[in-house]
Amino acid sequence: GYSVDGYTHDAQVITYNGPDTDYTGHEILIASNGVNGGTNIVVILDVTNKALPVKISSISYSDARYTHQGWFTDDQRYFILGDELDESGLGNNTRTIILDFNDLDNPVFHADYFGSSAAIDHNGYVLGNTFYLANYRAGLRILDISNITSTSNPMTEIGYFDTYPANDNTNFNGTWGVYPYFSSGNIIISDIESGMFVVRKSGTLHINDENKENGFSILPNPSVDNPIIKSNQTEKIQHIEVFNILGQSVFLKDNINLKEFVLPTSSYTRGIYLVKINAFASKRLILK
Repeated sequence: GYSVDGYTHDAQVITYNGPDTDYTGHEILIASNGVNGGTNIVVILDVTNKALPVKISSISYSDARYTHQGWFTDDQRYFILGDELDESGLGNNTRTIILDFNDLDNPVFHADYFGSSAAIDHNGYVLGNTFYLANYRAGLRILDISNITSTSNPMTEIGYFDTYPANDNTNFNGTWGVYPYFSSGNIIISDIESGMFVVRKSGTLHINDENKENGFSILPNPSVDNPIIKSNQTEKIQHIEVFNILGQSVFLKDNINLKEFVLPTSSYTRGIYLVKINAFASKRLILK
């Protein structure tokens, strides 16, 4: 119902609890209004009354080409914005614009952050001190924003997952969506050509190696190769079958009759496997 400031490509709506106490508890909409070759602005609206949205303010920025999408920091102080066409239009590396919304009536430009390649930026989302950016051919880029108050180095790249490894050119291929909000820590990436990826930050996928459920353990886990299956009870290991993530049996051995067995996995590809022991105990094995 609000079209005074033109076409809105994307928006974030929040119940405001940021630094501008004039609007505490109000429902605030931040609209990214992009027009290729036209006026590109970010518009701040009070939409508490759905029948009568009220414009609070708006802001543009230098070298705007297509105001695409943005997201608040958790403290609702800064708005991190992506312009989808500045890389192709201006020849700069991936640019992320940071706006200071300390005063919603008077938003100001804070800083630019430039990535390591000329890949186009798409959607970006904040979780705590981390910004997750869908960066087309450069894949998912993960940025530490704990220093966002700085105007000279507000972000630092701390990780990435490249779903388009061929190159990082300025084209509309690769990653264009990311979702980092699962309590499990899993991150969803949507890739135009390759589909959906489920990833995690390095070092966060683990299994408790001391877990002796069903009387058996696999050590180490995760493993590089050839982990040891141990019986932690009087019962010996008689039968082992290993399944890959597609449910296909890749290893089978009967009549083992040992308390320990070295699983020959050196030829296996990296990934997650299910190990069935003595036909009733199931263990997850991660090969890295």
